[in-house]
Amino acid sequence: MNIEIKLAYEAKEDIRALFTEYTNMLVEENPIFAESLQAQNYDSEIDNLRDKYGLPDGRLYIVYVDDKAAGCVACHRFDEERGELKRLYVYPKYRGQNLAGMLIDKILIDAKEIGYKSILLDTLPFLQGAISLYKNRYDFKEIPKYYDTPVEETIFMEKIL
Repeated sequence: MNIEIKLAYEAKEDIRALFTEYTNMLVEENPIFAESLQAQNYDSEIDNLRDKYGLPDGRLYIVYVDDKAAGCVACHRFDEERGELKRLYVYPKYRGQNLAGMLIDKILIDAKEIGYKSILLDTLPFLQGAISLYKNRYDFKEIPKYYDTPVEETIFMEKIL
């Protein structure tokens, strides 16, 4: 099995497919999440990947397994000292191979190099596998909400770098 993590700015169709499956999963679980995506200007995000996740302050990665897109992750500057991890998703058939961990590792290394003092993220209670990974392997801690969202059950987390 050949695993490769690459910057994904030119892989727009692979990213579109990953982001679409990710957001469909979220909206299926909680239809109110569609409002949150609208508030985050999600519709323009895929067409403007570099604007939101571009170098030098952001990153967008895709992981390939045997030359097939398997997952993605992004990060962008949230404020002067903090980055925000976004869009971590691995297709179900590739789960259990530590791909999410590899993507998080890559983002955390880059976040330190960028100069962020911490990295933020938000997640939802039904994503128990992700929450466990964030808390137990990466020492993310729950924090008060850092933006307004119509999805009341959103969990906000931060990791000091």
